[in-house]
Amino acid sequence: MPRRLIDQNPRREQRRQAILLDRLEASFQPRIRAELDRAAREMIRVFELTGSVPLLPDHHERLADIYRAMAVASIVAFGKRVEAQGKASGMLLERKDFAAVLTEFAFRYIAGEAIRRRIAAVAETTRSQIIRAVAKGFADGLGQSGVAGYVRDLVPSFSFARSALIARTETHGAANYGANVAAKETGLDLKREWISAEDERTRESHAIANGQIVGMDQPFDIGGSALSFPGDPAGPAAETINCRCVIGFITQD
Repeated sequence: MPRRLIDQNPRREQRRQAILLDRLEASFQPRIRAELDRAAREMIRVFELTGSVPLLPDHHERLADIYRAMAVASIVAFGKRVEAQGKASGMLLERKDFAAVLTEFAFRYIAGEAIRRRIAAVAETTRSQIIRAVAKGFADGLGQSGVAGYVRDLVPSFSFARSALIARTETHGAANYGANVAAKETGLDLKREWISAEDERTRESHAIANGQIVGMDQPFDIGGSALSFPGDPAGPAAETINCRCVIGFITQD
């Protein structure tokens, strides 16, 4: 029987990680929602005055700040968990600088091209939603002021759904990245295991991948796509958005 670094029961491990991910998601969703709401209302205000919907530079900057905070919180939380479990099992020694190492990895993660593209896409989507709603208002025969009021009423529904999706997806990817880099930093001889949620919401490709074991530097094969870890931001949206799979580590005795 393989010896796992974190928990010998993969199903129990998935549930434990899911609880931590739910907490991270819940802690960041209100902040994301507030920013989406603020940016949308500012775009509507400008539209009401000028007739055009702007792309706000400060929206991108504020989103980047939130993404940075999500990355640090998620990566440190899951990375420290790997360290703590490794110490509890007697496989690791105390490292006083581990949190600092994880924070440095968090900044590298957020500076990556895949995350920068996601931030830009979120900012552009905010504007695109407003533009589509404006077009719908005009198509319904509303004047500029009426369109502004119509779109303003839609903002809460826009921001709520998107904030939940963003918080869930981004904390999940960062958390699994954090666990992955922490496991590498241990210096232990490990392999990685894909652990799916295994319920009615699990993608078929992720259910098939459940229990797949690869080397530390070998990607998982998920539906024909190479993913470094569950929620890998470099992977296709169809395999990463709203993913709830987690990663486990097996020691090579």
